[in-house]
Amino acid sequence: MDNTNSEEPLDDKQWGDACLCAETRIRSDIARNYGLRLIFEDLCLRLEEGIPDDVLAQALKHIKKSFDVEAEHKECQEFLSKKRKEAEHLSARTARLPSSHSRAWKRDDSRHVLGHHRNQLPVGQGGFHVGTLRNLGIDETVWRSSLVEDAIPLADFMYVYDCGSIPIEGVVKAVRSIVSRRVSRRLDMLFVSHFDRDHICGIPHLLHQKKGLQVDTIVIPYLDDIERIIAFGRSSATSAEPRAERFHEDIVVDPIGTMTQFGPRQIVMVASDEEDDTDSGFFEFPPTEPPRSDPDGQPWKIKGSGGPRSAPPSARRTPEGAILVHKIEFNIVDEIEGGWLLKPHVKKAPLQDREAFCTAVEVMLKWPRGSFRKKAQSKKVRRSLVTKHRTILSRAYAWAFGDKNETSMSLYSGPANPEEAGAVVYKSKKFDCARVGWLGTGDACFLDPQTVRKYQDHYSEELEWVTTFMLPHHGSAHNFDPDLPVVDAELWVAAAQPKNSSWKHPAPGIVKAIKASGAKFRKVGSSPNSLLLERMVVFWPG
Repeated sequence: MDNTNSEEPLDDKQWGDACLCAETRIRSDIARNYGLRLIFEDLCLRLEEGIPDDVLAQALKHIKKSFDVEAEHKECQEFLSKKRKEAEHLSARTARLPSSHSRAWKRDDSRHVLGHHRNQLPVGQGGFHVGTLRNLGIDETVWRSSLVEDAIPLADFMYVYDCGSIPIEGVVKAVRSIVSRRVSRRLDMLFVSHFDRDHICGIPHLLHQKKGLQVDTIVIPYLDDIERIIAFGRSSATSAEPRAERFHEDIVVDPIGTMTQFGPRQIVMVASDEEDDTDSGFFEFPPTEPPRSDPDGQPWKIKGSGGPRSAPPSARRTPEGAILVHKIEFNIVDEIEGGWLLKPHVKKAPLQDREAFCTAVEVMLKWPRGSFRKKAQSKKVRRSLVTKHRTILSRAYAWAFGDKNETSMSLYSGPANPEEAGAVVYKSKKFDCARVGWLGTGDACFLDPQTVRKYQDHYSEELEWVTTFMLPHHGSAHNFDPDLPVVDAELWVAAAQPKNSSWKHPAPGIVKAIKASGAKFRKVGSSPNSLLLERMVVFWPG
């Protein structure tokens, strides 16, 4: 300050400024004890520059006589408490909370609320996953009750990922239970990971014209004639119930015709998007409109997998009438605030293995070298292969692929815009974000670092939100290496009940590694007690 003493009488304004600065000094000293700073502290510091030191000292002495220090401390404490509660509320709004948490249902700002249940059904050796979505509105009573109610009859949208088992009785029993509870008989989407019998044999029961559900959209991986025969070769070493065997043969010979008999509104085939896949034939088909949601059903939108501003995927029409796409995402119950993402990805079998299979079949059937692909274009030849040459196809598969698996389609299921969402999960642990995603892998193979990297690139925006991961091929060591983790999931699941103990599904080494990492492992077998049911409510602010 320029003046250290004042010899002139004080005017009211100067004395008032001095008292204001003195009080601010006292309050600032107390606030600093709590890590706080007064918003007008800088203003008073500039004001002090025009006040003599002796005047400011007199003002400090005068203010201290009447200043309530205890009340100021209390005000700082109350301010901190309020801010802490606000921070906790903000954190809870975008966290995953157990339903018993004190802040779980304090969602005054929520404008879009979805209930989601997912069931990994205990069908034995196979796969049958049922997911449901339901618009819950803004009634807390409805939110709470949705966690304990049966979601199958109430769902606005229901989807299935794979439907099969060995023996078939497991999946038939589970299908009957689902169908009996689904009063509307509507199935919005059926996703098929691959054409192994233990993943598809329940479909004729699920979609039975009189005793099953009416499906709107079927999504399958795009497999050319050779790849479908390869898929058959893998399963042909074993036999099954005659109807399951016939369906398996039919879907390999003519997948679109076989699926069309169930009356879907559209069939979507997802092609591999791998850079080295030069023989998919995608651009050989004429352009067409991409898939659309049913005007009479729950609305959904699509886009290509490439970020939030990605355009709808380019689509092609196959001669049989299916819609062929490369990358695609389905946003179910699409709203401005949020929705539910279903994102498939097709991992293709290596080209050299496919070519080796063709060569092996040509040698064993004494066909001219290089003739298999052209011959397989004939439906009659395909039918002959799967009915008369099962053993040859099985031997060719074993020679070309060994214990590896063929082309398979994964599926991610989780909230759209998860960073803006909050979730309440039945009997769950608290997590800082709405980490409630699920990832099914079919029989994908994750033994190669490059394959894992490409897979992670495709799901780069989703992997951090995955809490439940379905191990590929029932947890087989021939498909998964725990030293090459695909995702940092909290729950790892193997759907397995092998009839042959030598299959080692799941592999003991994989289970041991999962538990050693601190994550949880769950085996869903044939026992009803092994059912995995995950229940949640997801919120998006308005």
